[in-house]
Amino acid sequence: MKFLIMVCLISNVMWSQNLDAHRWKERVIIISADEENSKLAEAQLDIFKAETEKCIDRNIVIYKCVANNCEFYEGRQDSNKVKIKKPEKGFKISLIGLDGGEKVNSNKVEKAAVIFNLIDTMPMRRNEIKRRKKKND
Repeated sequence: MKFLIMVCLISNVMWSQNLDAHRWKERVIIISADEENSKLAEAQLDIFKAETEKCIDRNIVIYKCVANNCEFYEGRQDSNKVKIKKPEKGFKISLIGLDGGEKVNSNKVEKAAVIFNLIDTMPMRRNEIKRRKKKND
C-alpha cells in the first residue's frame, strides 16, 4: 500500500513539474480519458488541430492523455510522446492559464470557440492583444 501511494505521489510530482515548464509561456489544454473514452479524446484533439493557427496565436499547447499514455502537441511540430503517466477515469478537458491556475474543466467535448472565447476574456490575453495592436500601429 505504501508503495502504491509513493508511486502516485511521484507521478503527480512529475506531472506538476512538466506543467510548471509552461508557466508564464503557454496556456495548457489537458485532454484526458480512459480507454473507453479514447474516441472522445481524439475528437477533442481533432477540434483543436483544425484551429492550429488560433492555438498558436493564443500560445496553447495540448497534452492528450489516454489511459497511461500522454502525447504533447505544440502546433508547430509533430506530437511528442512524454513520460507523464497519469491515468484518468472517464473524459475530461482542462485549461491551465499562463499563471498555472486551472481555468476550466469540462466532462464533455467542447468547441474550440468556447475555449478561445474564455481565453480572450482573460486579462493577460487582452494585454497581449493590446501590445500587438500598439506594435502594428
